[in-house]
Amino acid sequence: MRLSFWEVLQRTKEGPIVEEKQFDLSIFKKVGELQRKYDIKYDPEKPLDVSGDLADRVYQAGIEFFLDMGTYCTTTRRVIKLTERELQAEIASSPDHVELGQGEDRIKVVHRDVEGDQEPIVVAGIQTAPFSDEEMMFKITKGCAMDRCVDGIWGGILLKIDGKYDVIAGTPSEIYQYRKMVAIMRKAIEAAGRPGMVIINNAPTSLATIAMYGEESGLRRTDGIETTGISEVKVAYDDLNRSAFGLANGMHIHGSHSSVIGGFSATPEGAAIVAVAGALQLVAVHKAESFRCGVTEALVKSRVTRKELWAAGTAIQGLSRNTRLIVDGSIGDHPAAGPGTKQYFYESAAGHIVSTVMGGHSTQGTRKYVVGTVCNYGTPLESRWMGEVCKGAVGMDRATANRIVKYLLAIYEDRLADAPEGETFEKLYDQEKLEPLPHYQRLYEEVKEELRGQGLHFRE
Repeated sequence: MRLSFWEVLQRTKEGPIVEEKQFDLSIFKKVGELQRKYDIKYDPEKPLDVSGDLADRVYQAGIEFFLDMGTYCTTTRRVIKLTERELQAEIASSPDHVELGQGEDRIKVVHRDVEGDQEPIVVAGIQTAPFSDEEMMFKITKGCAMDRCVDGIWGGILLKIDGKYDVIAGTPSEIYQYRKMVAIMRKAIEAAGRPGMVIINNAPTSLATIAMYGEESGLRRTDGIETTGISEVKVAYDDLNRSAFGLANGMHIHGSHSSVIGGFSATPEGAAIVAVAGALQLVAVHKAESFRCGVTEALVKSRVTRKELWAAGTAIQGLSRNTRLIVDGSIGDHPAAGPGTKQYFYESAAGHIVSTVMGGHSTQGTRKYVVGTVCNYGTPLESRWMGEVCKGAVGMDRATANRIVKYLLAIYEDRLADAPEGETFEKLYDQEKLEPLPHYQRLYEEVKEELRGQGLHFRE
């Protein structure tokens, strides 16, 4: 039987008081102890664990870390802790499949095995990147939704109301604009012929996130709700507000947490351990039924460095091998390179191959890591690539994935610091036909053929 969400909230008020700095520093100490105890060592020559033994040890270390450290509630400055029996009950009681969306567009999201043949769900779209205006948001979202490689759509943002007034988090403008953006997305998926397609969007505050819901023109119960843990192994009441709303409305809750290489997790080994612990937090504290198990590297603006691929891939594999949880990898969603470049496709492919082969789905959209205020910084073709790579990597063995990833790293990892900026939608797409311009389509086909030659079996 799962621990009551209300018991979790009670522990945010009754758990031991700890200063946040003290908690942060104890992460560094604890992962060092566990790294030595479980003999966890990062080998840059092996970006993937091809046997699974290392992943199993990372999983066990992650459980021990979570039980010993708990989750820090920044709102109350108290630590939420579970017993081993409670944690195992959470893991055992979590579903191994959920259904999202409506009608013919309804999808089933299942636990995936390492090297498994279960279909990975792909939620693409240009995630949290700005659009220039409502018409452009509609157009690009429709283009992404039309592609049958894609199962769902993430939302972007509009920075100004009526092209004039700034949208600021925590103010009425955020509530108004995020609700309006979802209405645009609903019209876009309907125009694409997929009205029941799952939509994901997540505002900076829980108030604005909750305000996006409305069956007629907003987010629907069948879209689920997003909740996010704070790096590393922390939570605030604003995050738990989303869980409370989801539970009250019988929604699927999807969680997301990232450990940080170069943060308090320190090393790739530490980040892998904390990534597992963060995933367990999402299940036990946030009550997530599926979750993103993520890793970022503090000083590199890409989600697919060699260290990140190793840490995230090992953590995902450990969870996939040792539980029936529904894991979301989404490692390839934030490349350093911009749209319209080969490097974008190389980076994205490396991450999504690792995610898929290690037992993950990919449901966090796609975009260049740093977009700033550049509008329309993406096209439907990157969503298609995400879908084609994820579906093409189904059933691939880890040894093959390791070889392909090493091939890709050799091409792009020396260029992460000065990655090509790429182009915006206007420079890459025919505005009327909603099709890639010939030069971009040729580039796409060239990279696809290149990876086909390396052993990635794209579906025809």
